[in-house]
Amino acid sequence: GAILLAALQTLPEATSGLAVAHSLALVLYGLRLCSFLAYREIFIPKFREFREKIEKKAVERGGRLKRLPFILSCSALYGCMAAPLLLTAQAGFSSTVMATISITMMYVGLLTAAWGDLVKTWVKGDKGPDHLVTSGPFALLRHPNYTGETLLWTANVITGLLGLLAAMADGGLTWARGGQFGASVLGLFGIGFVLAQAATGLERRQAEKYGQDAEYQAWVRRTWPGLTLPKKKEKEKDEG
Repeated sequence: GAILLAALQTLPEATSGLAVAHSLALVLYGLRLCSFLAYREIFIPKFREFREKIEKKAVERGGRLKRLPFILSCSALYGCMAAPLLLTAQAGFSSTVMATISITMMYVGLLTAAWGDLVKTWVKGDKGPDHLVTSGPFALLRHPNYTGETLLWTANVITGLLGLLAAMADGGLTWARGGQFGASVLGLFGIGFVLAQAATGLERRQAEKYGQDAEYQAWVRRTWPGLTLPKKKEKEKDEG
């Protein structure tokens, strides 16, 4: 919801078609994510139960105030992720060709993530929650929702950089714009880590669940996991 609100606020300030397309990409991202999460909460008991467990743990640990640092850190992350919009709303772009490419990549990432969530929800709803999804975007990408978002947010920062370069060319570089780009980069590293962590955890759980299955092994060989964290090396024990 925070990304959606930020994009809606900057949309009226956009002074070019490309800047409108940039803001609209994050408007659509926010609408898509909010509607998908609402659907899961209403129609899929597994995710509702998961949310209720989190709420129960929060109460056991002293209530919502104990989660305040986490909530504030999430708010800061969302603010940083939306910062590129401030760089492109009025500054224009240093290269309309590059801006067109980077914004197009945002939409490709958005559609990839949405397609992945749709296919996974449909297939698991039809064949059961334990079914391994290997069709649609999963035929090439093991985690298309995470990979799509990684592409979206990377292209978002590149688009913001093009806005910053345009401001520099016009002599409009200010500390505020420099700070906005710095926040953009921090946001990219933050969400990149979150997505990589999620993909790594899913890789581990799938390997534990389907590791002995020949279909799973063939699927892993022909697909790309996207951005994941390095595997932790186990410490070797001395035996004497």
